[in-house]
Amino acid sequence: STQLVPCKALLKQMAFDKQFKVRDFPEDWLNKKLKDLDETLERKRALKKYVDFIKGGYSGWIYLNGGIGTGRSYFSAVISVDAANRNLGPICYINCVNRIRELNDVAFAKKGNDFQTTIDKYSQVPILVLDDFGNEFKSDFVRDGILYPILSYRASHGLFTIINSDFSIEEIKTLYGATNKAGEIRAKQIANLLKNECGEEINLGDLKIY
Repeated sequence: STQLVPCKALLKQMAFDKQFKVRDFPEDWLNKKLKDLDETLERKRALKKYVDFIKGGYSGWIYLNGGIGTGRSYFSAVISVDAANRNLGPICYINCVNRIRELNDVAFAKKGNDFQTTIDKYSQVPILVLDDFGNEFKSDFVRDGILYPILSYRASHGLFTIINSDFSIEEIKTLYGATNKAGEIRAKQIANLLKNECGEEINLGDLKIY
């Protein structure tokens, strides 16, 4: 009798697709390779961190900031695709503006376990990209009930994280600490956590290249 066997290419594609739990970047970036990245000094520094992560010698995070259009999202997407091809996932590449608003809405709608399930997913995936970090809706709850739990879990478990932002870490501290004294303390805690995990901020400048 004839037996239908999925072709290797299809199986490989299915395995690749399963690597992404969330993928908030354009589909046409899925075929990009590391060699497609512009090799500026800053990008080389960020890429070295990723290569060290692949080799098992780096457990810190990457923090990319700079002007809009400087390629932070593209760079992080290409790294994510490479990681997916290496089966290093699951991976969540999330747009903070959209996904944190969703989480906030779900929390206040009290939709069963959806909120905690999503928090756990973002906290526990081997690779998380926080794109457009700092431009999300801000509140005490977002800071204390969403961002801090995710970031602190990932820090304590050594999980690879990439953060793309218009803002420096010091500016993030200011943005999240503007409500009251307790908020300032928690915002400082988040900023210190980011500094400890990232080690350095890699600024891609203000020149648009994409």
